[in-house]
Amino acid sequence: MDNSSFQHYLIGLLAIGNNVSSLGAYLAETQGMTRRRIWQMILTTSLVCFIFLAVFMLFGTAVLNFFGISISSFEIAGGLLLGGVGMEMMSSDTHGPAAHKAVALPAEDDDNNAISNAVVPIGIPLTVGAGTASAVVLFTSSAARNGSSDMLLAAILALVLINAMVFRFANTVMRRVGPLALTIFTKIMGLFTLSIGVEFVVHGVTTIYKGLMQH
Repeated sequence: MDNSSFQHYLIGLLAIGNNVSSLGAYLAETQGMTRRRIWQMILTTSLVCFIFLAVFMLFGTAVLNFFGISISSFEIAGGLLLGGVGMEMMSSDTHGPAAHKAVALPAEDDDNNAISNAVVPIGIPLTVGAGTASAVVLFTSSAARNGSSDMLLAAILALVLINAMVFRFANTVMRRVGPLALTIFTKIMGLFTLSIGVEFVVHGVTTIYKGLMQH
């Protein structure tokens, strides 16, 4: 697959930034809610996730430059982080969305509390977090080199829309596929995440090695 293609970016982001791990908190929070309030939560979470990833796409490289961190060094660090996330996803033994990140949500059932929980923890860090942000920064670097930034932005938008649809049909998904199937899916996505992390580490080490050999 072309490393600058929409599919490459989407599969990479979906492996890390899928919302399987946030379904438990989401279902607990939306139980007994009206359809209008559920849509409000979905829209809020989706908007927060898109803004979060777009900010890292636009300013992530600039932040690295400000702190004097090379892309190669960040590739290695980000790859190790993604590898750890992937290993955690694959080693989960508990069935169901809460297998990966357990979150205690406040008991109050009011609009402000629901919207707050839609932002944190459901949006950040359960749906998108440090691993997804790191991947976006690294993808942004490669997209700038091969002129595929528009494909990356489209992949981010597609990721947010897919997660929104999963939230919308979360109850149906849980009834149809069951918690065991979700755990299997998470383990498979963990393997993809680990593979992406290894790819980043190898590319970063190779770039640094080539730079040292030229001196």
